[in-house]
Amino acid sequence: MADSLTQQPFFDTLGQPAAPHAPGVNAAATARMERVLKSPVDAPGRGILLRAPRAGYGKTHLLSHVQQRLGSSHEFLPLTPLDGSRTDAAGAIEAALRRLTRPLPAGGGLTNLDLLARRLFSLALQPLVTSGEVPCQDREAALSALRQRPVETFDFHHSQAVTAHWTKENFEVLGPRLALELSRRTGVSLNEASFWLASFFRFAVAVPEHPGRTGMIIQSAVTEAGVERYAALLALLSLISRVAVTADDLEGMHAEPTSALRFASFLASVRQDAPRVDLIVSLNDDIWESAFVPALSGGLLDRLGEVEIRLEPLDEASAFALLEARLPQDSAHLAHKLALAPGEFYARRVLKKASELAEEQDGAPVRLLASESIAEPVTVVTVASAASAAPAMEDSFVSSLREEDAGVPPIEESVFVETPVEVVPPPLHQGSTPPPIPPSAVSLEPEPGIEDESVSPFSEKREESVESFSPAEPVMAVETPHFQPSQSPFQVAEPEVAVASGENPEPVGASSGGDRIDDLLRQFRERYGRE
Repeated sequence: MADSLTQQPFFDTLGQPAAPHAPGVNAAATARMERVLKSPVDAPGRGILLRAPRAGYGKTHLLSHVQQRLGSSHEFLPLTPLDGSRTDAAGAIEAALRRLTRPLPAGGGLTNLDLLARRLFSLALQPLVTSGEVPCQDREAALSALRQRPVETFDFHHSQAVTAHWTKENFEVLGPRLALELSRRTGVSLNEASFWLASFFRFAVAVPEHPGRTGMIIQSAVTEAGVERYAALLALLSLISRVAVTADDLEGMHAEPTSALRFASFLASVRQDAPRVDLIVSLNDDIWESAFVPALSGGLLDRLGEVEIRLEPLDEASAFALLEARLPQDSAHLAHKLALAPGEFYARRVLKKASELAEEQDGAPVRLLASESIAEPVTVVTVASAASAAPAMEDSFVSSLREEDAGVPPIEESVFVETPVEVVPPPLHQGSTPPPIPPSAVSLEPEPGIEDESVSPFSEKREESVESFSPAEPVMAVETPHFQPSQSPFQVAEPEVAVASGENPEPVGASSGGDRIDDLLRQFRERYGRE
């Protein structure tokens, strides 16, 4: 569940694909923004101020959503100050051209700038055809083609586009006349109109697949660029469609009145040279009050905020609509757990809170109900061996027990728990190591009078057995080491027998397996004594 939320970003970027839109979030502000922008092409532009109490209210998402809805009839050009505070005409021109020169879907390499340039050529050529300055055999048919099919008429890459090829061959003579007509229509200087007309012509006649045509127009446009060149570009584009310049991500101007003043002056100059362009400025209240209000005059403040659209906090229905758009499967479950404070009802906080709840739920341990079951007796056998005991000796003893005890019937109604076997090595005399004794010189027969008593490990009372070995007289005069009698290194602890209550079990000693176990223990002691 948390993965589905992390795929939706908390921060939108203007010009990039936006997250899914929730119809109930900022609905009134979105509708008003669309009404203001839906103006005729020849209508004057406006200064639109989009404000929010703080960051995270969805300003960028609103602009991206409006751009998607009005993209067919409007040109939205970004205006991003350098370092978030410095406004530069060259940077604004480059951002606008990069936006316009993006390849169109299934356009064969054509861009939106190709289509706009062809419409500009058609618009500038119509008065010349009407006045007769440009001779043609069928004037009415030529005017109809220029007005209704401008893109096909100025297709410089089609062999049947006669008007386009004629314009290409006579552009040196026709270009100044077309630039004069565009300057008259827009009000920009003739130099800037001629510059952009020549730049558009070189871009349009180049092969669409040429990799360097976008770089060439950007490089020539940003060289010695000023506000007039940027405003002339916007004015020419506004002859074809509605143009909206959008300034977002202005957090770098916080507490920078000087940067805010330069930015507002730049926009005021653009509006004077391109009166049809809409200027949208997206700000938070803290930036507006700390940077713009102290530095700007009343006239600049009025120009920026000619139309003010303010975002309000979300209500419960809007918050639920936002969760339903981003997390349709878990919106109802998370909406009841938000528990937001009054000042936290804005889009980014709602999404972050939902993300935290989703992570807590995904990371919580799974709690299962304990099922009732009958406990069965379990035999726990603990075998402990001392470090001084030989591993081979222990393995042989255990294997012999398993082999010889295979035929012993199991003891029912009892659970035997063997205690650890403590191994104590016999102490040796201090001193140097004695020389080896030949096997023939030592008799392994026990001395008379010493009985080898063994105690059954299953008897009711444990008895201690002490074994002592003394070698016989050697054949040769060899000093033999004397072993002090000590307790047997292997002591068998008496097992604890768990007897079920209410039952009278049969004594263990009466079991037929007792004699077998006594024999096994006796064999073990004999083996150990020989070794």
